Amino acid sequence: MKKKENIENLDWDLRGKHLTDECNSQEKLEVETWLSQTDENRDEVEQDKSMLNKIDTYYQAKKFDSNTAWKNVHTQISPTKVKSIQHKNRRKETIAQFYKYAAVIVVALFLGSIGYFIGFRNQTTAVYSEVISVENQVLNEYVLPDGSVVTLNGDSKLLFPKKFKGDIREVTIIGEAFFDVLPNPEKPFVINAGNAQVKVLGTSFNVCAYPENETIEVIVKTGKVQVISKNTDLLAENREIFLTPGEKGTLFRESHLLEKTVNLNPNFLAWKTHDLVFNKVPLQDVIRCLEKAYHVEIEVTDPVLNDLVYEGHFDQKPIDFVLDVIRLSFNLDLSVEDKHYALSSRTSKQ
Repeated sequence: MKKKENIENLDWDLRGKHLTDECNSQEKLEVETWLSQTDENRDEVEQDKSMLNKIDTYYQAKKFDSNTAWKNVHTQISPTKVKSIQHKNRRKETIAQFYKYAAVIVVALFLGSIGYFIGFRNQTTAVYSEVISVENQVLNEYVLPDGSVVTLNGDSKLLFPKKFKGDIREVTIIGEAFFDVLPNPEKPFVINAGNAQVKVLGTSFNVCAYPENETIEVIVKTGKVQVISKNTDLLAENREIFLTPGEKGTLFRESHLLEKTVNLNPNFLAWKTHDLVFNKVPLQDVIRCLEKAYHVEIEVTDPVLNDLVYEGHFDQKPIDFVLDVIRLSFNLDLSVEDKHYALSSRTSKQ
């Protein structure tokens, strides 16, 4: 199982509460967890503490009225010590004045740094969350910050902002996912999938973008989807296509060719629904579909069996039931060990 990476930064409010010892127990735990992640995090907090100490010095310098204090002392001492005291007075005034101006510079730098980091973070949307599905497990109906719902196929990763800001809702998918996007005409939903970008307003569709695959595929279930190639070397008219329900967009990674076709695969969502329809399909295609839908390995020991044609419909049936029906249909033998299944011809064992 892949370990989830924490790529969120600590917000400024929480950092400020930590420096002034105003965190509750939950916030303290969050800060301690963040500090334990990297040396850079701990260095940032040490720098914050240093700046805070210098700012305290500035305010102390402003509150301390050295002239009045030394005049009070002057009235209570002998005249012989006045000259020495006046010298010390001037020295302390000089030091206080130094700290005063030094602190003003520190405050300006501190506020400037905050403005820079806030501006930089807003431009780069650095606060991201990450959802990962393990290799052989589907993550069902994860709700995004805008209310859109996504289902991740096995061995997939979704990255998205903690909050959608600006005029778009932008995410990144590595692997395969089905999106049911909440409509919002004023804020399009944008998906980065390898060399492809998908834009929608509100619709449902499947994106398959595993890095090892030669293609990136988008199949629309409802609504309308725009698929864009990120390759700027292509002519503008060749860089985008629009898909409606029942259509498939394919981006070929090597050639960067973007193709629009009719979706002929009724089982493109079988990995999510386990609703499988086979209409006179070669057994090898049936096996390939079952392996993806159920995350299992199915071996056909006799190559001749791959050409058998199968017809049937399974709605949310377990893999053992499905393979047992196929076994009976063709009078085959079926063996299983863990998640590895093997179909073989009975005549080959005689």
